Amino acid sequence: MARATPFVGHGDDAPVSGENTVSGESTFGFEELFFSRTDPAGVIKYGNSVFRRVSAYDWEDLLNKPHKIVRHPEMPRAVFWLLWKTLKDGEPIGAYLKNQTKDGRSYWVFALVTPVKDGYLSVQMRPRSEYFDIVQSIYEDLAGRERREEMTPADSAALFLEKLHEFGFEDYPSFMAAALGKELMSRDRHLGNTADSVVYKFDELLKVTRSFLNEAQAITVAYKENEIVPTNFRILASQLGQAGAAIAVISDNYSILSKDMHKLVEGFIASAQSVVDTINTSYFLTGAARMQREVMDIFKNEEMGANETGREREMDLLRRQQADYIDKTRRSLGDISAQCTGFCRTCVELERLATGLEVMRVVGKVECSNYLDVKDRVDNLLQELETFQKTVTGALKALTRMNVLIQQEADHLRLQSEKAA
Repeated sequence: MARATPFVGHGDDAPVSGENTVSGESTFGFEELFFSRTDPAGVIKYGNSVFRRVSAYDWEDLLNKPHKIVRHPEMPRAVFWLLWKTLKDGEPIGAYLKNQTKDGRSYWVFALVTPVKDGYLSVQMRPRSEYFDIVQSIYEDLAGRERREEMTPADSAALFLEKLHEFGFEDYPSFMAAALGKELMSRDRHLGNTADSVVYKFDELLKVTRSFLNEAQAITVAYKENEIVPTNFRILASQLGQAGAAIAVISDNYSILSKDMHKLVEGFIASAQSVVDTINTSYFLTGAARMQREVMDIFKNEEMGANETGREREMDLLRRQQADYIDKTRRSLGDISAQCTGFCRTCVELERLATGLEVMRVVGKVECSNYLDVKDRVDNLLQELETFQKTVTGALKALTRMNVLIQQEADHLRLQSEKAA
């Protein structure tokens, strides 16, 4: 591959408006975005003036060198293990990275790294959201443990995901989608931009999905806690002998309903999680497309470099990828609507079974009223059924409301994206 000549922006040595370089830190403005492209091995093939200036390297020190030339030694290896695993799977990733300049200073970025033909593109912005504060403390702890305990990157990555889970994130994709959105909102605030309605809408949608998943999990937990109820009814019926015929009928009926419910509950969380995962994917792709659009706008306002063809190639890569991500976002939002429709059908079926449980409980209470010698035991079992039925019914009502809201918002966001295309 021919050596690319980077284009020059507002001057490699020009100060950044509103920013100062302080001892130990290389700073840059919120209005600035880094851009770089590497080959499949992570070797730098192109970059913009912000990247060169903030890193304090000359172009001859950057081009055709591994991108890890700017990696800060305090970065936990877990992050790069996740980054490369994701990229080699052909998926984009967002990550907070602490970099180091040629003269030993540091600078933080939130990096969006995406696979392209013959390598990877990276667009990076200055982070300042509340998630940035969380990540700094996690990274410091992880890096320390990696050194002290001689942890493998894979083991460290597992620990990293555990720590993210403690902050309410199911997995890394859910974290990076939320973090990208928060950083874009932070960027808008610092630049005095009008709030991005799409980003804010997705952020609100994520809050709903967390409650959505919690309600779905409440149903599965309640079901597992009550799996033993039909067994207890059968034990009680056998102890009563012929006199326990009515209780035996209740046990049989409950077992039938329980088996039907088991089939639904098995895939219930997976179905709910699928809705949430698709929302996270749509959110991340939306943020990625916006970052790519903004870095292209920066390209347009920068002076031409010596190799105009090289610059146009980079812009074309970004244009193609942005268009692809916008298209993927629209399709992903359409998937949300379809998944919500399927999930709603599952909720209706679960509600039917829950109604059957309630009917059976009422009948059981009447039928068992004459078993005075085991009244307390019967009452306890029926009370467990009532508690379970109320938990399921309440959760299903909440899920139905949230499901409708998610579907409406997804359809609205899809229409917005189609108008903006």
